[in-house]
Amino acid sequence: MTDCITTFFSAWGDLPPESRADKLTAALGPQFTYADPNTPDVVTGQAAFLEYVAQFTAHMPDGEARVVATSQTASCTRVTVDFLSNGTHMMRGQYFADLDTAGKITRMIGFIGLGEPQ
Repeated sequence: MTDCITTFFSAWGDLPPESRADKLTAALGPQFTYADPNTPDVVTGQAAFLEYVAQFTAHMPDGEARVVATSQTASCTRVTVDFLSNGTHMMRGQYFADLDTAGKITRMIGFIGLGEPQ
């Protein structure tokens, strides 16, 4: 059930727009929403999210998001992701994804870091 999550994050470093779109179409459910600390509002729908990922790629054309760990409880998957630029580790984030019965992502919420005590 986590194949869609790996596909989702592989789109972040994919330069050809058509390839990004194909990956996200394969990974996302029809009623998809997304939020992370860089989104002022919840991103709703595949088209809006595709624009968000295009901005990431434009700002970091040598960047990638690599899934390093997943765990699942019921229909929610916790995902740890490393963000790299030109192969150099930039930061780690944690995401929570809700999946539908077809195994597609319906909601993704991201956080910087792993919730370390301050």
